[in-house]
Amino acid sequence: MVGWEYRLVLVRTQIRSDHFHADRKPVIEGVEDELNKLGKDGWELVSAQNIRLPDDRMFTLLYFKRKAG
Repeated sequence: MVGWEYRLVLVRTQIRSDHFHADRKPVIEGVEDELNKLGKDGWELVSAQNIRLPDDRMFTLLYFKRKAG
């Protein structure tokens, strides 16, 4: 039977209003680098949840899994 291990990562979402991709989607700084690093270590992103606090700070909670062992 395959066992899994899980990891939760909380990322501060920093969106600059003057920084957009060509398709007008905002660039979310720091998230892509973190995802690439974890992927190289065998972690697979299975879910993401955006969280906005009452003071308008935004975070993204990332859920990962990989085979235990």
